[in-house]
Amino acid sequence: MTIKTSEDVLFPGISVQVGSVEETSGELVVEAVAIGRPGRCPDCRSSARRVHSSYHRRLAERPLGPRRIVVRLKVRRFFCDRKSCQRRTSAEQVAGFTERHRRISVGLKERLQAVAVELGGRPGARLCRKVQMKAGRTLLLGLLQAPPVPTRAPRVLGVDDFALRRRTRYATVLVDVEASRVVDVLPGRTTEALADWLTQHPGAEVICRDRASAYSKAIRQAAPHALEVADRWQCAMRRLVVSPAQPGGIRREVPGSDGSPDPETVKGNTACQKSDGRAQVSETVRRGTRVIRRKLDCLNSNPQKIEGRIHRKDT
Repeated sequence: MTIKTSEDVLFPGISVQVGSVEETSGELVVEAVAIGRPGRCPDCRSSARRVHSSYHRRLAERPLGPRRIVVRLKVRRFFCDRKSCQRRTSAEQVAGFTERHRRISVGLKERLQAVAVELGGRPGARLCRKVQMKAGRTLLLGLLQAPPVPTRAPRVLGVDDFALRRRTRYATVLVDVEASRVVDVLPGRTTEALADWLTQHPGAEVICRDRASAYSKAIRQAAPHALEVADRWQCAMRRLVVSPAQPGGIRREVPGSDGSPDPETVKGNTACQKSDGRAQVSETVRRGTRVIRRKLDCLNSNPQKIEGRIHRKDT
């Protein structure tokens, strides 16, 4: 692309004509005029033809080197001639440069959105001051938008709850396990919310879930053919895979004679599973307590016999 005018440097590919450029107190103030075709009414989408008036908008643009850029853009206001439309006038918008009710350009908004996604509010505002972009934490957080939700659920879907306010408000997060990204966030952790989402977004083949009964019921209702994989931590450090082909059938990994996991099929209801998990956790805690007690007994005895006693007991 050949650079011939100042518009090619400041506003490439945008229907804007630069009038003058002035430097005041470390800022570049650019006087510009919108020269594009008349737009459409934002309500009825009819083409505008008659000019009502014109006015200046003050927009912040991406910095140029160590200087901030402020654009005083002259735009037109058009009549809406459709009688059925309640709107009488509408302001001109420059494609790729301006948006309604915003005092920053589209290019600067995209750059600030990237900062907000990576750093958040206050850290992002500190970085913006360093790189000559004027933005506070409120503006950065306001630019954050929810990512688009795909029409189909991922093949391996993760379901878990988290606290918006501990012991008061909870929500459900849905994660694409294979891509390691968040798919959606549901209000609450009820059966109805998850069941509705799974109905509207089919395609999940494997669902890794929290062991809450609400999630299990929702999956049975909306995705009965999906393979349910229970969370390893929730299962007291043992993996349970619930198969829809065998109702009540649970595959559990237990150490074999050679120390490697040996799959064992166990039948039981939810209450028995929970009791088994609690018993295993309690046994692990008791075993660890006995080991610690033996170490303390060694420290309280003759120091010359500590190393030999620890070695014998560990063996």
